[in-house]
Amino acid sequence: MHKANRLGDALHLDNLLLKDETRNPTNSFKDRSASLIVSDAVGKGFDALVCATNGNQGASLAAYSAAANIACHLVVPRALDIGKLAQMIAYDAHVEEANDSIEEAIDRAVRLAEESHLYQATTELNPLTVEALKTIPFELHEQAPVPDWVIVAMGSGVTIHAVWKGYRELEEMGAIVRKPRLVGVQAKGCAPIAEAFTREEDSPVDVGKAETVAAAIGVAKPIFGGAALKAIRESNGFAVSVADEEMLMAEREIARLEGVYAEPASAATVACLRRLQEDGVIRRNDSVVSLITSSGLKTDDILRSLSRRRKTVGLGASLATKERILRIVQSRKTYGYDLWESMGKSMTLGAIYQHLADLENRGLVASHTEGKRRYLEITERGRRVLGALDELQDLL
Repeated sequence: MHKANRLGDALHLDNLLLKDETRNPTNSFKDRSASLIVSDAVGKGFDALVCATNGNQGASLAAYSAAANIACHLVVPRALDIGKLAQMIAYDAHVEEANDSIEEAIDRAVRLAEESHLYQATTELNPLTVEALKTIPFELHEQAPVPDWVIVAMGSGVTIHAVWKGYRELEEMGAIVRKPRLVGVQAKGCAPIAEAFTREEDSPVDVGKAETVAAAIGVAKPIFGGAALKAIRESNGFAVSVADEEMLMAEREIARLEGVYAEPASAATVACLRRLQEDGVIRRNDSVVSLITSSGLKTDDILRSLSRRRKTVGLGASLATKERILRIVQSRKTYGYDLWESMGKSMTLGAIYQHLADLENRGLVASHTEGKRRYLEITERGRRVLGALDELQDLL
């Protein structure tokens, strides 16, 4: 629990706290569910698990599977944050791409579990996820009095459902005498739960394709949407949506004022606060807890941040080199030594190969052997990264 004094002053809130889940082992709240799920899989005698994931759940499961020495098969949509993919690869998970949406990935994970007798670890399909995430309010209770408000980002809706379950159980145990009001936040480009709340409906509305930089909450058909709406209404709370630009601004503000680097989806829990104050929902002296679920170091947004500083020494320079390599690989058939010559031999050949290994590990380039040479080609993910950098340069 982090008392956000400077951020609170900027937002005109006297009692703003951040529940900082970035301090978990793989830098996200999904370590709670992954640790419990992997323990259950091992206890039931499974030697492999499968999970459809848009990021954090897969990264966490890959880490805990590595520790438990069981195989981890992850099914992901194309729009996956690079930092999360890098974690999956580093922990030696098998990663399979399944078209554009998390819903298609879930369908694939269901088939794999049935066909290959794999343990089903997908967030939306394993009830232990809720049991693990309900420990967040348990910790909140240990660390501070019950707040007036708890702000939670919503994708599938499972987190806000689990938070409410935790508070209900605390009340049933006699540990608390009142529960907080909940606010569920979604991205404007994918807000099926928030729209349903506004329309006073009990089920998520059809929003078509998810269109948001916050991949972690880009869930067009939230399985826990009905449960999320029930939790919000039972708590006498609210559901709102924020624009991508608001999330990215809040991400920078949280980092600059509090030293906490949140991913865009997490920053949504801060981005909504000004509007809730303007609408008279939250008052200045209310106690507010914003749940920061995952680190910004795991998202593509770090690439955009670094590209603004490409002329500085260190990571910015490294990013500029990787971009040059990607553009050459995109333009023609090439290999390591040819790249070295094309870049004017301005660094060692070993450094070129180190950059290539990093790019391949991140899924931005692929390689194949022809004769004695290992040729390179850019992946679809690599093209998306270059496209994002081009769009950013147009804005600068």
